[in-house]
Amino acid sequence: MRYLCIGEPLVEFTARRDAPSTFDRRAGGDTLNSAVYLARLLPAGSVGYLSRLGDDAMSAWLREVLAEEGIADLCGTEPGGRPGLSFISTDARGERSFLYWRDQAPARRMFDNGDAALRAVAEAGTVLLSGVTLAILLPESRERLLAALERRQAAGGRIVLDTNYRPALWPDAATARAVIGRAAALATLVLPSLDDLASCFGIPDPAGAMAALVGLGGAEIVLTTGGGEVLRRPPGQDRIESHPLPSLVAAVDTTGAGDSFNAGWLAACDAGLPPAAAVAIAARLAAVVVAHPGAVIPRSAMPDLGLRVAT
Repeated sequence: MRYLCIGEPLVEFTARRDAPSTFDRRAGGDTLNSAVYLARLLPAGSVGYLSRLGDDAMSAWLREVLAEEGIADLCGTEPGGRPGLSFISTDARGERSFLYWRDQAPARRMFDNGDAALRAVAEAGTVLLSGVTLAILLPESRERLLAALERRQAAGGRIVLDTNYRPALWPDAATARAVIGRAAALATLVLPSLDDLASCFGIPDPAGAMAALVGLGGAEIVLTTGGGEVLRRPPGQDRIESHPLPSLVAAVDTTGAGDSFNAGWLAACDAGLPPAAAVAIAARLAAVVVAHPGAVIPRSAMPDLGLRVAT
């Protein structure tokens, strides 16, 4: 399996702009969003999703979404469990506000006695996880994941970390910094946003953010800055590249912008494109995504990015 995405699948209810009291049901969650776009951009059978779900109707529906998108379902089942719920509203600029019900979600325990989950990590070509993945796990489950990532890195696997920071999921920023820092030190590619670094690490400027990330390890770093230039540190090097983004587009809903950018970047790199072209591809996909409600756009709206990724 080329990509194993790890995280918490959510049942998202997005308010309609023309009828704010009416909500559309969609599947969501940051790494699940990225998994969907990767599965659409890569050859069939390239992507799997690892989590834990329940045996209720909502969990069954999420499994149907995975199957429809061609994503291998590696989610364990917890009898009596129910997945997390999210209600999303957007303002006139497309910026989001969230309400969550997720404390009961089985995903928090996906590595508790999780031999099958650990085997999936050990066998994956690339493991993709996020700050949210790390935040929702119970401490014992999180330690098992970090140990598995350390073993996978030592065996030559690729580890991709999206720093996605959600303060409400952590006991405090210091804990988040310590855990995200540990994961970043194991990663071969870190995909942070400047908002994450400002909120979690207290570093609001791009140069300072890159310096802090470089200090965590030798990973390749691709830093997005909220619509400005994308900064990249090639793996193990000291130099920083700057890549401009196209002009901003009017957003209907910014949910999934970073998740789709990450998928576009990874798929473009797998297709052998150089960094500047990969940034342009990733930005093009994200621009289409934010022009639609919800994190995952209909298949019919997917742009032709011209990628040819070998099996």
